Amino acid sequence: MKKLLLTAATLMFVSFGFAQKTYDKTGAFGIYKTDWALVEKDGLLGFISSGGTEVVKPIYHHISKFGTYVKDWALVEKDEKLGFITLQGYEIIKTKYHSISKFGIYRKDWALVEKDDLLGFISTDGVEVVKPKYHNISKFGAYKKEWALVEKDDLLGFINLDGVEVVKPKYNAISRFGAYRKDWALVEKDGLLGFISMDGTEVVKPKYESIVKGSGLIGIIRGKKEEIQP
Repeated sequence: MKKLLLTAATLMFVSFGFAQKTYDKTGAFGIYKTDWALVEKDGLLGFISSGGTEVVKPIYHHISKFGTYVKDWALVEKDEKLGFITLQGYEIIKTKYHSISKFGIYRKDWALVEKDDLLGFISTDGVEVVKPKYHNISKFGAYKKEWALVEKDDLLGFINLDGVEVVKPKYNAISRFGAYRKDWALVEKDGLLGFISMDGTEVVKPKYESIVKGSGLIGIIRGKKEEIQP
């Protein structure tokens, strides 16, 4: 009987030991969120609730305060890559970006992100609205109110406020709209000139060596003058 009781007690202890997690460090409750405490295990951070539940597994190297970027989000870093967790402990933005800007610099609910030296955008909905594929992205409105100039592999184009590529990056240079004609912008591709319109259409293919503005537009092609029609 004594042996049986000892065995039962041992089983209870082992079962309890597995249920209770141990941490190298436990912070004070309420610093990050009411009823949550920061915990550290093997150099990695997570959270437990006041009831002892592990609400965020200790998998992060750094965790910022909630609300620094978005009201209910905290910036987290894992293996030198950044993402966000919510107040429910859910990883709403996967830790895959090398840098994340503040929201609202380019557009109200968007943040510029960088991954493998390429740029894109995430939204406060937790969506990657523009995949990181551009080497440079300008501010919206520099050329047209709802467009941003983008550069990919040394070629230029435009995206709009929906993240759609309205002009594919294929030009070596793009001028301001209106310099030659009200709704047109001069573009250069492989040393030849043409025009795009404000709806993103290539209205004049780049085929001219030079373009002269007078009473109208004159294009020079192989030494010959040609009137450029709207």
